[in-house]
Formats: sequence, C-alpha cells, structure tokens
Amino acid sequence: MNAVSLNSLWTYLQSLTLTTNNKKWLADHLYEAAKEETKAAKAGERLQLTTEDFILSTDMLEPIKDITPLPADYDFDKARIDYLMQKYG
Repeated sequence: MNAVSLNSLWTYLQSLTLTTNNKKWLADHLYEAAKEETKAAKAGERLQLTTEDFILSTDMLEPIKDITPLPADYDFDKARIDYLMQKYG
C-alpha cells in the first residue's frame, strides 16, 4: 500500500468506536501477519554459513575422541564383502 492508502486506512480505523480489546485484537493479528511474512521472506533467503558454524564443541566431540579416521583409499565395498563372507561364508 502507498502512504495515501495507509493514511486513509488509519483515519478510518480512528473513526471506529473500538474498545481496548478490539484494538489489541487488531494489533495482535497485524503483528502476527507481519511476523509470518518476515519468516517466509527469511526462509527464501540463502543461508549464509561461516567457518565458525562448522566448529564442534568439545561436548560434541567427546563420544568420538578415541576413533581414528579411515584412510582416504579405504575400500568400503571390499570391507562389506569381506564382512558378509565372514558372517555367511
């Protein structure tokens, strides 16, 4: 809406005989609608991540502190076949 339309709407609302509860209800509904529109607009934006977002706390790392990573050339398919052959072969 442009400024003239908003001003006309405001004048109209002021001319109504609204109780305090009516005004509160109207304000709450306008605020909720604005909040939902803002939330929808933010959902459409791309999430911007920084390197700090990828740093894990020591509490998160505690359960895996004793695990050593697999080598880069680890063959998962061979390991799966070896496991199945050992279990069922």
